[in-house]
Amino acid sequence: MQNAITLAHVMGPVYLLIGLSVLVYLKSWHKVIEKYENDHLALLPFMLMYAILGAIVINTYNVWAWNVWLLVTLTGWALAVKSVFYFLMPESVIRTTLALKKKRWVLILAGVMGLVLGGVLTYYSYIV
Repeated sequence: MQNAITLAHVMGPVYLLIGLSVLVYLKSWHKVIEKYENDHLALLPFMLMYAILGAIVINTYNVWAWNVWLLVTLTGWALAVKSVFYFLMPESVIRTTLALKKKRWVLILAGVMGLVLGGVLTYYSYIV
């Protein structure tokens, strides 16, 4: 469980920061997504990073127990699966996905999810 706590020490504040940033600077994030929609190959370095981070998390903590640390496992798998889909999906699917992410409610949902995930991980790793 110490590995999960260590990973949550890093993931929690990062997700809090990103979630807050998305909610506060919604228009700026919309512009970022538009940029990547026009040139989705610019996402390649991020997807490589997602694959590496996902592999690190999965290899460090891959426990499927029904507790708060399951969020660490799920986050690692989500990073890995997201990168696999990016590398294997055709360009049209990637463009359609990016177009969906431009919708205001999707960005707000992502920001709220980041705040909740980051808040839970931060709380359980630093406070409890």
